[in-house]
Amino acid sequence: MRSIRLATATAAALLCAGALSACGPDNSGQDGGKTAAPAPTGATAAPTGGGTAKPTTGASKPATDGADTIPAKAWMDTKSIPMDETYHYAPLAANAKPVSGAVAFKGMELCHTAADKDQEGPLTGVAAKSSVGFGGDRWTAQQTLLVHGDPTHSSGTKQLTNLAKGYLTDALKACAKTAPGATVKVNSAQDAPYFAAVLTIPQQDGSTATLHEYVTTDGGWVSELSVWATTKAGAQPKDAWKGPEDKYVATGMSAPLCEAFPGCDGHQ
Repeated sequence: MRSIRLATATAAALLCAGALSACGPDNSGQDGGKTAAPAPTGATAAPTGGGTAKPTTGASKPATDGADTIPAKAWMDTKSIPMDETYHYAPLAANAKPVSGAVAFKGMELCHTAADKDQEGPLTGVAAKSSVGFGGDRWTAQQTLLVHGDPTHSSGTKQLTNLAKGYLTDALKACAKTAPGATVKVNSAQDAPYFAAVLTIPQQDGSTATLHEYVTTDGGWVSELSVWATTKAGAQPKDAWKGPEDKYVATGMSAPLCEAFPGCDGHQ
């Protein structure tokens, strides 16, 4: 009996050790040359601790059901990011940083939108962000990923994903309420399988952020791509905007995630 208990304890320790993952270095503020370390072959974002989410039905479930890490292959190829032709952004996977607690999507951050207590559950899961670019009046790109798990294992997973996407897109549409003077132009059709918008947002230091925002979701994940530049009031970004059509950006965001995680149904 003693040997059985010892074997069980050893197996549990090995299982816990196997769940650990590493994250690449931060590239925020560096130039857009592809000078970052190669993308790791393993996972790039560590687990966030499996917070508990509360769908509107009142039933609670683990926000990380079926997902423990965000692997390197889940991040979009930088060639699919607008302005990459000019900046040659560093690899996102190599610069990914895990996010704990409720995710603060970049669009919500620039619009000064804070998640309320009821939103924290759907905005919590296995999450990471990766930011690359020059900063300032040159375009910076950030992809933020939030994974709730495999929706084929639980109907609540898809519900959490839809709620999280809704909180983000509603915050973007209402940006002028939280950031007075902001303008919002939604470019995606209401029935499009993605959300795309362009926003100009006055910031508290007197500058203005010009933001191109993309949101996709499918299965048990939400992906946000924010590409923005910050200038003095009335000024324009240093480099003229250049990028593919919104639908191609959205495909570049979604395809790697559908390969990395189960449950994609092609109906975002």
